[in-house]
Amino acid sequence: MRTTILPFYFMIMITFRSLLLTSLAGVAIASAQPFAYVSNQMANTVVVVNRSTNKIAATIPISGSDLSGLAVSPSGAYVYVTEQSKSTVAIISTATNTVTGTVTVGSSPVQVAFTPNGEFAYVANAASNNVSVINTSTAAVIATIPVGSKPSGIAVSPDGSEVLVANLLSANISVISTASNSVTATWTALSGPNGIAISGDNVYVTDQYANSLTVHNLATGVILSTVTGMSAPNAVAVTPDGTQIYVTNGNASSVWALSTSTLAVEAKLSIGQLPTAVAVSSNGATAYTVSGFGYSMTEINTATNTITATLQRVGVYPFSIALFD
Repeated sequence: MRTTILPFYFMIMITFRSLLLTSLAGVAIASAQPFAYVSNQMANTVVVVNRSTNKIAATIPISGSDLSGLAVSPSGAYVYVTEQSKSTVAIISTATNTVTGTVTVGSSPVQVAFTPNGEFAYVANAASNNVSVINTSTAAVIATIPVGSKPSGIAVSPDGSEVLVANLLSANISVISTASNSVTATWTALSGPNGIAISGDNVYVTDQYANSLTVHNLATGVILSTVTGMSAPNAVAVTPDGTQIYVTNGNASSVWALSTSTLAVEAKLSIGQLPTAVAVSSNGATAYTVSGFGYSMTEINTATNTITATLQRVGVYPFSIALFD
């Protein structure tokens, strides 16, 4: 029987190809995992949670302190997190879970939102009362837009044509045209708007000082409905199919689930103390909240509106949460 001896370099190539395929397979598996990114305001970290297991997959140190809002880019390639102490936005690579750069913005940035195409990020700066526009390809600020007093919440319309900013202390909403990067309208008749979410033709705003949720028409800003009886509501999210709303009640340590069609409260769920943020998965199956004084993250099944998991220690004063599937 004849034995074929492969040349040494050919054997090296086979081994390299095998290792490469194994490595790529690992990358494919990792990238397929659904993750949650949580900013910890008092620990100066962003925690990465594997939502398949509800276990912490990584902890990313951030040089700035007083971390607040964060958002995942539409491609999932990076996370922007606001650093209030340095008036900067840190850019995290999701491939390496490391900070790859920072962008100087306005004073005390608190929230950030991407346009649907991922080309721009809009940052609400609470102390300088303006919004910074970041070109994500150059990581540079290309515009600064004056808005109301203490902008606290920010959301981009589904078509990317407008950015809505909730101004807590001036009790109004600034409507920004992304074509001109200027304020084209101001909605009033609010007490203390904080969180904001857009779904279809409707805009949902948590009115923190009025203990209510207001529903506005996106085109006109007219208030269509108001839900009262909440307790310092501070964050709001809507399921992708537009059927359910989730609102965190800061003073009641709870999250409310409401029907968008009737605005009836379908569930009131007790969660960790001082919930500060809520987000819904892209498939609409789960919602997640973080609780500042509870140091926890809670998973909610949106079909049954029941709590399915709680990660008891997700950091120190977790402030915001963003998801990527």
